[in-house]
Amino acid sequence: MRNDFSFTQQMMKNAEELGHDPSRLPLLLLVPFVQVAWAEGTVQAGEQKAILNFARKFNLGGHSSYERLLTWFDERPADEFFESSINDLRNLLDRLPAKQADRLRSILRFGCHEVAHACGPVGFMRGGSNVDRDEREQLLKLDERLGLRPSYVC
Repeated sequence: MRNDFSFTQQMMKNAEELGHDPSRLPLLLLVPFVQVAWAEGTVQAGEQKAILNFARKFNLGGHSSYERLLTWFDERPADEFFESSINDLRNLLDRLPAKQADRLRSILRFGCHEVAHACGPVGFMRGGSNVDRDEREQLLKLDERLGLRPSYVC
């Protein structure tokens, strides 16, 4: 992934039409990553670091957006929040031109996998993977909900 991600005017317009402040669009894109991080019941330091790295690449900016993201690490957002945010993100993706939507889906898929692989032990009992069953299930659900290519997580 490139060092940063630029939001097109179309993305910003679509976000606004969906009722989102366009300046908070980067925060919306981080929701799937946060959901993957919470799959095991806590957000680990490595997962936080991975998400913060994406926040920087998405130019999260703004103290209030950054503070909001940090609260998501400390207290798990409600299921309803995840549900409505993922629905909004899917609607945003569906409104974009195919090439833009495909690029954004690819970034989302990559980011979700980065967070899933961010920490945890690798071992024989886990099949040589540091991604646990709960994270795999969360990745598969997000793949389906966001129209991503199916995940094959090691």
